[in-house]
Amino acid sequence: MPAGSHRPDSGRALRIVAVYPSRRQRVRKGDFGRLIIAGGSERYAGCLAFCGLAALRAGADLAIIVAPRRAADIAASYSPDLITVPCDSTFPEPLIVGELLSNADALVLGCGVVRTHSAHNALRAIIQQCTVPIVADAEALHAIAEKPSVTSGKRILLTPNAGEFQTLTGRPWPRASEDRARAVRATSKRYEAPVIVKGAEDYISDGNTVFVDREGSPYMTKGGYGDLLAGIAGAVLARGRTPLQAARVAAYLVGKAGRLASQKYEEGTLASDALAQISTAVALARR
Repeated sequence: MPAGSHRPDSGRALRIVAVYPSRRQRVRKGDFGRLIIAGGSERYAGCLAFCGLAALRAGADLAIIVAPRRAADIAASYSPDLITVPCDSTFPEPLIVGELLSNADALVLGCGVVRTHSAHNALRAIIQQCTVPIVADAEALHAIAEKPSVTSGKRILLTPNAGEFQTLTGRPWPRASEDRARAVRATSKRYEAPVIVKGAEDYISDGNTVFVDREGSPYMTKGGYGDLLAGIAGAVLARGRTPLQAARVAAYLVGKAGRLASQKYEEGTLASDALAQISTAVALARR
């Protein structure tokens, strides 16, 4: 494809089988990625469980949540598959996250954090000290928008929705397809990082090519799908793939899982229903 082009994405084009090759018999815990998820607040905890369990369903071996104590405790009670590390502050503490990152393969940052000056400083401090690939989601995007240079030299994926895109750029998400393609490409260049703008159609760019993922369902309107996407993207990063690959794989798998779930539940489709279909979506994509 020529520079500046954009094209539809699909499971076949993604070669998901390359991300999920057949496993050897002699493997062990950690071979397929250790992921840190730093976020949460006194108010928001469910997003952490969604993110962590999506990462595990997408093949990560460990999902370790760092969050304020109440959020960490709620996530721990949600599933014994999740490891949680509580903080005494109202946001994930940079010192604790930094210690855990020394034995991790990737980081998901920002989901569920409440918007305060102190929290933004903490999120930027985590990015600055991080040496593994990062998925920046939710409040991490607001922290980055205040100081775009923080992403320079980092292996980082930005995952805004339409509102967060406006925070990052100061402009509303365009309506026309060609304008959206130009906007996501320009945003990727500005922040020196791949970007996925989430919506009914996901627009993904590395500053050059734009991919448009149309997998999904009109029943995917409830909260939580962005947390699933962040978790899957983190799992793919933890396998050693690039931020652009992580964005494309996560967009496709969340859409596929949501479509499978909506075939059964239609109007009642929940993000947790899509979570339960992630493993099936991976298996189908590998065929």
